[in-house]
Amino acid sequence: MKKRILAALLAAFMALCAGCGSQTSDDGEEQTAAGTAVEVAEVTKGAMSTEYSVNGKVAADNEVQVFPMLAGQVLTLSVSEGDKVTKGQTLLNVDTSSVTSTMSSLRESYNATKTATEKAIENAQIGVEQAQLAVENTEALLEAGAAAEQDLTKAKQGLAQAQAGVQQARAQQAASLAQIQASMDQINKQASYGTVTAPCAGTVTAVNVVQGGMASSAQPAVVIAEDSRVKINASVSEDVFAGLHTGDSAGVQISVLSDEVKSAKIVSLPAAANQQTNLYDVSVSVPDGTEPAIGAFATVIFYTDRRENTLSVPTECVLTGNDNERYLFTVDESGTTAKRVTVETGLVGKTQTEITSGLSEGDRVVTKGQSYLSDGSAVRVVTSDGGEG
Repeated sequence: MKKRILAALLAAFMALCAGCGSQTSDDGEEQTAAGTAVEVAEVTKGAMSTEYSVNGKVAADNEVQVFPMLAGQVLTLSVSEGDKVTKGQTLLNVDTSSVTSTMSSLRESYNATKTATEKAIENAQIGVEQAQLAVENTEALLEAGAAAEQDLTKAKQGLAQAQAGVQQARAQQAASLAQIQASMDQINKQASYGTVTAPCAGTVTAVNVVQGGMASSAQPAVVIAEDSRVKINASVSEDVFAGLHTGDSAGVQISVLSDEVKSAKIVSLPAAANQQTNLYDVSVSVPDGTEPAIGAFATVIFYTDRRENTLSVPTECVLTGNDNERYLFTVDESGTTAKRVTVETGLVGKTQTEITSGLSEGDRVVTKGQSYLSDGSAVRVVTSDGGEG
C-alpha cells in the first residue's frame, strides 16, 4: 500500500515538473518560455557636454562694510541679519559722551565771552558819543571865538580814536566767539559720528556689534549687500576652469528652495587661482524667479566640451569588458534577439554618454537587463511599467 502511494506522488511530481518548462497555446501546441525581459532606448543625436557638479554658496554681489567713525558703547542697535534697509536709515547709535563732555563748559565760555565783549562794545560806543559831543561843543566855541582851530582838530582826533575803539571791540568779540564756536562745531561733528547710517539700500548680511557692547572704528559694525543683489560662488579645479567662459550657461539647484535644477549663467571668472586653495573662484547668476537667502548652499553644474549633433545613449547601458573594452547590447527589429556591440565613447554627461563609433541613430540599445545578456540571447522588450514594449 505504501509503495503505491509513493509511486502516485512521484508521478504527480514529474508531471508538474514537465508542465513548468512549457506553455500551451490556444490551439493546444506547446511553446518555449519567452526570453530575458529588457528595457530599451533609441540612440539619439543632439547636443552634449561634459557636466561637473560642485558645491556653491549664495553671496552678496557687492558687500558694503559700515565702519563706525566713533568708537564707543553701542547705545541702540536697530537692525539684525537679514533686514532690508534703505539709504540713510539709522543702523546704530554710539555713546558720544566722551567727546561732548566739554560742550557745556564751552557754551558757558561762549556766553560769558559774548556778554563781556558786548559790554566792551557798549563802553566803546559811549566813548564815541562823548567824543562826538566834544566835537560839537568845540565847533560851537570856535564859532563864538572861545576856542582855537587846533582844539577842534584835537576833538575830531578823539572822535576817530573812539570810533576805532568800537570797531576793535567788535572785531575782538567776533574773533573770540568764532574760536569758541569752532571748538563746539568740531565737537558736534564728532558727536554726529555717533549715529551710524546705511550708506546704501540693501540687505544686512552681518552685524558684528551688540547693544551695550563696544563698537570699534577698526572693525565693520554692519555689512550690507548693496541693493540686495546676490550671486552664487563656486570653486573649480584648473581642468574644469579651462573649459569655462563668461556668459556660458550653468545649472543651479538650491535645495532649500527646490530640488529642480534651474538655468543660470557664469557672470565672472577670476584672473588667477585662489592662492590659499589653488582653485578658481567662479561666480554664477541666481536663476530668474528665485530669491535665496545669503549664505544658502547650492549645487552648481558646469558644462564643458560642448558638442552638437552627437550620438548618445543612456550612460547605464554602457558596460566595461576586458582591456577596458566598452560594449552594450542592441536588439533586432523584431525585438527578440540581443546583439553584443563594441563601441567607442566620448563625452560622459550626467545621464548620457557620447558614442563615437559602433552605433547609428535609431538603433535600439538595452538600458535594463543588459547584465544578464550575452551575444544572441533571446529577449523580450518591456516598458518600465512591466508592459510589453
